[in-house]
Amino acid sequence: MKTRLDATLKDVPAAIRRAMLEDAPQLEPGAAQVMGRFWSAVRAGKGSLAMPPAEAYRDAAASESTFRCLLRALARYAPHVSTALAKVVSYEWYARRQNPAAKVAPTVETTIGAAWPETWRRMKPDLDDARIKTSTRQRYIASIERCATIVAEGLASEAHGFVAARELSEAFVFHPDPERRVKPVTAANYLEGLIAMRVISRDLRDQAELAEKNKYERLSRLMERGGYAHVADRIRELRERAHDLPAHSAARRRCMQQAVVCAVIMNKPPRKGDLVSWRFGHQIVREIDGTWRAEWAQEKTRAEAETGAIWPEICEILDEWILDGRPDRLIHIRYQELVGSNWLSLDHSQPYRNLPTELTKAAIGVPSHELRTLAADYMRRHDPARAADVIATHLGHGTRKAGKAYRAECEGAAGEAIWQRVRKTIAAQSEKSTGHHKARNRAPHL
Repeated sequence: MKTRLDATLKDVPAAIRRAMLEDAPQLEPGAAQVMGRFWSAVRAGKGSLAMPPAEAYRDAAASESTFRCLLRALARYAPHVSTALAKVVSYEWYARRQNPAAKVAPTVETTIGAAWPETWRRMKPDLDDARIKTSTRQRYIASIERCATIVAEGLASEAHGFVAARELSEAFVFHPDPERRVKPVTAANYLEGLIAMRVISRDLRDQAELAEKNKYERLSRLMERGGYAHVADRIRELRERAHDLPAHSAARRRCMQQAVVCAVIMNKPPRKGDLVSWRFGHQIVREIDGTWRAEWAQEKTRAEAETGAIWPEICEILDEWILDGRPDRLIHIRYQELVGSNWLSLDHSQPYRNLPTELTKAAIGVPSHELRTLAADYMRRHDPARAADVIATHLGHGTRKAGKAYRAECEGAAGEAIWQRVRKTIAAQSEKSTGHHKARNRAPHL
């Protein structure tokens, strides 16, 4: 058995082959064969072992299920190998899928849970024995089937816990196939089937409720969590999560997409209509030294706006975003490949207008436009006397009327600051006068 397996894996790099041989009893059916074909194709085409070409994925897998099996095997036994170019092949398989026809009852009875990940199947007996209504159990099972489909597609991991639940929720809400996207409340219902993941269900419902609340209530809650410090923490968490996911993973790209949008808005908050239209080499440019800059004509005012040199920390995130799982050494080549492409889709298609809002709401709980208000609030608190003009420039207001509300708040804050200084002056004079009066009253007794 081991000899046959060793022969099948003859072209697989030594470290990966050793890991698979050591785990031979647990190998997924077909994993050894597809890995053998894959690495043979890589070597035959003289492709990079660190980042295999898309053609190798096509040659190794003649069906989508085999392709997904290959990606799972690479994620498990070769996590150091960049699978960034597998995204192209993944999209090709999505495109080949036929539109769902009218549902027909299956003619062959299948075992419930047969397609679930092994860790989920082990929990099924507990679900079967639970003292719940039959209808509730059936609803849970149907929901888990939905989640298992997402895992099989490589959009989420099977690990049982909060991170996997978050990946599942984002895969439901932001599925690569627009026809399969669902509302947050529907995704929450699916996740309820995985009892241990109820926390993410509550999170999705909270998001739905949050959308109905007043803007200033949301901003107040964001400020209570630390304001921009909280945004920076969430960016860090999203990047760390992305690093733990395979390069081909849609969940990884979604994490980085959320992180890069929040980061760019932190530097200078454009309107969402402007943000979705930026293209590499035009509105957003990377200079040879790694500095990024953005300059664009505002859709609303037609006035020019610019970021200047973007903060170094955010330049690093932009580099990471466009590399999309590729080695760092390819950054210059990758940027040149993307010149002319949309900065959010990384291709020539322009995303829908509301995407920045969806991304920031998923990441930090507030729409992208409200980060403009947060920036104005920071400036007003820092220097209320000059904040109105600074805010108008920073947010790209074309007229004084456009920033009327911000200007009124700044004038009010400036007036309050002046009055506080006057109050301190009066208090100091009062204390001095009172002290002098007491000294005069004590004089006759000396």
